[in-house]
Amino acid sequence: MWSGSSSHPVTWAGFGGGSGGGFSWQFPMPKHQTRVVEAYLAKTSGLPPLSSFNNSGRAYPDISAVGVQGTSQSCPIMAGLFSMVTDQRLSAGLPPLGFLAPRLWQIAEHYPNEAFEEVTEGNSKTSCDNGFPSTKGWDPNTGWGRPVWSGIVKHFASDSSIKPVEERAERAVYYV
Repeated sequence: MWSGSSSHPVTWAGFGGGSGGGFSWQFPMPKHQTRVVEAYLAKTSGLPPLSSFNNSGRAYPDISAVGVQGTSQSCPIMAGLFSMVTDQRLSAGLPPLGFLAPRLWQIAEHYPNEAFEEVTEGNSKTSCDNGFPSTKGWDPNTGWGRPVWSGIVKHFASDSSIKPVEERAERAVYYV
């Protein structure tokens, strides 16, 4: 959703919908999320009661497309964007991105608003007394925010902003 025009995105919590973000009860928080999510939980006021969410669970979403129809619209938008990035990488002789989450979090944290525009207004509450507030950086409403094509191309269609520091049998681990 947006306030006034599409150039001012806000967390979607009205019109019969709301953010489906939060924290998994089933899956533990991966290492690449820990520092950022712990900072969000420590510095953000107005959070739901701790008993209502698993603050050690996998935090989601990573990113969003701020689609008017929610996840049903946002997921195909993001999949389409990253399929075009994969095409650019393959055309340049680079490998596909593979497991994207650690790199996505690293890029978003180290290059704020370049690949994803933060959504800093709104709250996920609908008919509840409270929800998760949107903030600068990552939050459980829109993740790191909505895509910025030029930044996605800059940071994901090439490997110029990352350096591999550790090779593992299943994949390289990258840091910016």
